Amino acid sequence: MITSYPNTTLATQGEEKKMSCTAHGEKPIMVRWEKEERIINPETSRYLVTVKEVADEVISTLVIMPTVRGDSGFFSCHAINSFGEDRGIIQLTVQEPPDPPEVEIREVRDRTIALRWTMGFDGNSPITGYDIECKNKSASWLSAQVTKDVSPQLNQATIIDLHPSSTYNIRMVAKNIIGHSNPSNELTITTDEAAPDGPPQDVLLEPTSPQSIKVSWKPPPRHLQNGVIRGYQVGYREYSPGGNHQFTIISMDTTGDTMESVLLDNLKKFTQYSVVVQAANRAGTGPSSQQVVTKTLEDVPSRPPENVLAVAKSPEVISLSWMTLPREALNGNLQGYRVIYWANLPDGELGDIRNVTTVQPSLDLDYLEKYTNYSIQVLAFTRAGDGVRSEQIYVRTKEDVPGPPAGVKAAASTSSVVFVSWLPPLKLNGIIRKYIVFCSNLHPMVMSEFEASPDVYFYRIPNLARNRQYSIWVVAVTAAGHGNNSEKISVEPLAKAPARILTFNGTVTTPWMKDMVLPCKAVGDPPPTIKWLKGNTNGTPTPVLVDGRRSVHGNGSFIIRTVKAEDSGNYSCVASNNWGADEITLNLQVQVPPDQPRLTVTKTTTTSITLSWIPGDNGGSYILQYSEDNSEQWGSFPISPSERSYRLENLKCGTWYKFTLTAQNAVGPGRISEIIEAKTHGKEPQFAKEHELFTSVNTSRVRLNLVGWNNGGCPITSFVLEYRAVEGAPTWTTVQRTSLTKSYVLYDLLEATWYELQMRVTNSAGSAEKRVTFATLNPDGSTIPPLLKTGDPISDNMSGSGGLKMVVTITSVLVVAVLAFIMLMVLKRRRREQRLKRLRDAKSLAEMLMSKNTRTPDTVNKQQQTLRMHIDIPRAQLLIEERDTMETIDDRSTVLLTDNDFGETNKQKSSTVTHTVHYQSLSQATGPLVDVSDARPGTNPTARRTAKAGPTAARSRYTSQWTLNRPQPASSSHTLTTDWRLPTPRATASVDKESDSYSVSPSQDTGETTSYRIGLATLA
Repeated sequence: MITSYPNTTLATQGEEKKMSCTAHGEKPIMVRWEKEERIINPETSRYLVTVKEVADEVISTLVIMPTVRGDSGFFSCHAINSFGEDRGIIQLTVQEPPDPPEVEIREVRDRTIALRWTMGFDGNSPITGYDIECKNKSASWLSAQVTKDVSPQLNQATIIDLHPSSTYNIRMVAKNIIGHSNPSNELTITTDEAAPDGPPQDVLLEPTSPQSIKVSWKPPPRHLQNGVIRGYQVGYREYSPGGNHQFTIISMDTTGDTMESVLLDNLKKFTQYSVVVQAANRAGTGPSSQQVVTKTLEDVPSRPPENVLAVAKSPEVISLSWMTLPREALNGNLQGYRVIYWANLPDGELGDIRNVTTVQPSLDLDYLEKYTNYSIQVLAFTRAGDGVRSEQIYVRTKEDVPGPPAGVKAAASTSSVVFVSWLPPLKLNGIIRKYIVFCSNLHPMVMSEFEASPDVYFYRIPNLARNRQYSIWVVAVTAAGHGNNSEKISVEPLAKAPARILTFNGTVTTPWMKDMVLPCKAVGDPPPTIKWLKGNTNGTPTPVLVDGRRSVHGNGSFIIRTVKAEDSGNYSCVASNNWGADEITLNLQVQVPPDQPRLTVTKTTTTSITLSWIPGDNGGSYILQYSEDNSEQWGSFPISPSERSYRLENLKCGTWYKFTLTAQNAVGPGRISEIIEAKTHGKEPQFAKEHELFTSVNTSRVRLNLVGWNNGGCPITSFVLEYRAVEGAPTWTTVQRTSLTKSYVLYDLLEATWYELQMRVTNSAGSAEKRVTFATLNPDGSTIPPLLKTGDPISDNMSGSGGLKMVVTITSVLVVAVLAFIMLMVLKRRRREQRLKRLRDAKSLAEMLMSKNTRTPDTVNKQQQTLRMHIDIPRAQLLIEERDTMETIDDRSTVLLTDNDFGETNKQKSSTVTHTVHYQSLSQATGPLVDVSDARPGTNPTARRTAKAGPTAARSRYTSQWTLNRPQPASSSHTLTTDWRLPTPRATASVDKESDSYSVSPSQDTGETTSYRIGLATLA
C-alpha cells in the first residue's frame, strides 16, 4: 500500500521538480508513475524515476527537469506486488510569470492616450500589478517612461502629459510573484494636433518699395508646432499715434519652406507699420509673434532742381548753384544733391563721368580740365535713390597756357634746307593762336624763331649751313601765353639726304561714308618714292588696292573715298631713296553710327514709367521717344550718354504708352530700338455691386451714395450725372463735376414719378456708366406702381436722322418678310389642293373596297355602328371609321419621319409630304376614312400623336403589315393599290412606283374574318 506521498505540490517553471511516493508491502514491489492515466516513460528526456528500498518500504522518486506549463496536472504513483495494488494522486501546479495582457486604445487626444487591456494567463500565481511603458517612436525602450505597479484590479488607464501630434509606442508588462511577463503587443499611436504653443520665429520686415513690405519668418520650433503647420495669419497696421489700431489680417497657406514670406502691398509711402505673425494648424491658431516695426521706403524725388547756373571761375574751377526742391517733390527726406558732369572732348568722345554730392544748393567743381567744355546735370536724392536730373547745361573752363607739342620731327631735305613737323599739344588748354619754331646753332651761338599758323604743322627752314648740327624745338601759344617747349631735335643738312617721313605714327579716326586722306609727307635727296601697305589678318602687310575708290596722291597721301567699316586697319607708308628708307604706320578707325540699344521697362506706377536699356557699341547720347497708345503724336527727350535708365513722370494713370530709344554719336543716329509698350497702374472706374446707390428717397428729393464708385487707382477727372422723367420729359437735366464727392442730392423732383438716371465717371484710364431707374414717393410716403415697360434711354435720345434710318430699315425688313410669307402661303395652298385630290381618290378606292363586304345589315348595325380601327403603315397611319352619317371628316397627316428616325440605311430618294385636308359634309353609310398621320411601322398609332419633322432627305421604303379582323362570311381577299405621287418629283433621280400591301380586318375577334389588303406606293 502507498504510505506516503504529497497531495499537492508546487513547482516553478524551468526548475527541477521531485515528487516521491513510499510503498509498504511484500516485495517485490513495482512502482509506476502516470500523468492523468498516461504512463510516464522514464526514458524520456525530461523525466527520471529513481527507486530506493529501505527495510520493507520502496521509495520511488519522479524527477522532472525542467518543468513546463504543461506539467501542471495530476500525477499518480502506482505500487503493485503479488498481493495487490495501490496508488497515490499528487496535484502538481507549475508556476510561471504571467502572460502579457492584450492592450487596445480607448481614446486618443492631443496630450493624453487612454488604454484598456484584457488580462492574460496569470501563470498560476495571482497578478500583483502592471507596468505601462511609453516611449517616443524614434527612441529606444531603454529611455521609455514607465508607470509601475498599476493595480491588478484595474483594466484601463490614461497616459498624460504627452506631446501633441507625436507618435508613441506603448506596451504593458504583467507581474506576479514569479516574475514579469513578456511585453504585450506594441501599440503605435499618434496624438491629436493642438494649436501651436509657440509663435513664428525670426520675423523680419524688409521694405521693398515705397508701398510694399516683405514679411519673412521661420516656422515655430518643431516641438511647439503641435501638428502640421498649414498656414499663417499676418496682421499689420500703421505704427503711429493717429494710425488705425485694428490689424488687417492676411491669411496664407504654408509653402513648407524653411523661410516663409508674404508681400504686403498698397501701403502708404514712407510710413511705419507694425506686423505680427501667427501659425495655424488643423487644431487652431497659435500665439502671435512680437510686433516688428519698419517703415516703407521713400520714393525718389519727382522733379529736378530748377534754375541751375554755372560759371567758369578759372581754367580748373566751375561754380554751380540751383534752387532747392519743395517738400512735396522730395517724396522723402532729402539726403543731398548730386552733380553729374563730364568733359565733351574735341574728337566727339566723352570724358570720364564723375559725380559729387552736397547738401547745399551750390558747389564748386575743381580740378577740371583746362579750357574744356563740360556737360553738367543736377539731381536731388533720398534714401530711395536719385531723382530726376536737370537738363544739361554746358560751360567751358577758362584758357591757360598750352602744353608742349606732342611730338617733333626734323629731317634734311637738301644741303641747306630742313623740314620740321610737329603734333599739337595733348593739352591745348585754350585756342592755339600760333606755333613758334626755334632753330639753334651752338657754334656760333645763334637762335632763330619762325612763326607758323595754328592750323599748320610743317615748316621749312632754309639757308642753313651744310654739315652743321642744329637743335630744333617748337612752342605752342594761346591767349594765356607761351606753352612749354617740346623736346629738342638735332638735325644736320646733307647733300645726300636719306628718305625721312615727317608724318607721325598714330591713329586716324573718321566717320563712315566720308572721304579720307592718310598723309605721308616724306623728304630726302633725291626725293623718295612712296609705297602704301595694309596689314592683313596673317600679319604680313600687302600693297594697298588702288581702284576707283582708293588712290595714291602725288604728294604721297593715300586717299579713300566714301570710307566704309571694312577700310579700318593699319596702313604703312614706306618712303625710300638711294640713301635710306623710313616707315610709319597709321591706324585707321572708321566711326559708325551706334548699334541698336535694348530697351526694357523696369518699373511702373500710376503716373510714371521707368525705362532702362543696354547700350550697343559705338554709343553716344540718346533720344527717347514716347507716345500714348493709338496716338500718332510722339514726344522726345534727349538723354545724356552716361544714363542707363530714365523715369518719365507726369504720365496719365492707367494708360498704355509706346517707347523707342535711339543712340547717336558724332557720325549720326543709329537704328531705332524695338517699340515696347507699358501701362501705368490703374484702370477705369467701376461701381461696386454691394453698395446701395440710393440712401434716401422722398417725394421731391433723392440722395445718391457715390461711395460705391471705385476710381480704379486713377483720380476721377469727370463726373457727369443726367436724369429725366420717364414720361413727358424729352430733355435731360445734366450735372457735371471734375471730381467725385461721397454723395449727391437731386432736388426739385416731381412726386410719384419714375425717373431715368445715368452716370458717367471718367478717369485717364477710361470711363464707366451706370444706368438705373427710380421713383419718387407718393405724398403719403407710399411707393408708386412699377413701370410696365422700360425704354432704352439711348434709343430715346436718338438723333432725328439716325431714327429715320432705323425706321426705314425696319420697315424694309418687315415688307420683305410679309411678301415672303404671302408667297409661301400661296405655294402651300396649291400643294394642299393637289394632296386633297389624291387623298380623295384614295378614300374612294377604300370605300369601294369596304362596300364589297357581304356583311348583313344586322351585323353592321349591332357591331359596327362606331367601329374604329387603326392601321400603321410606313410613315402613315390609316384611321378607318364607319358611321351611318358623317358631317365633317378631318383628315390630317404630319411630316414624315427620316431614315435616322427608323435607323435604316438609305436606299432610294423620296420626297416628304406634309398636308392637312378638310372635307366638307359627306354622306356615306359605310366606308373607310383614310387619315395619314405620323406613324412608324410596328408602333401603336393610338399612343403616338406627333413626330418630329425631318428634312427632305433620301429615305428607304419600309414594308409592314397589320390585320383588322371583322365578323364576315368567308370571301376572297381583294387587293387595292393606290399611287400617291407628287405631280413633279423633287429628287433628281428617277421616281419609281412601289406598292406596299396591307391586310385589313376588324379588331373584334368574333366570327369569320375578311381580310383586305391595301397597297400604298411610297415615293422613291
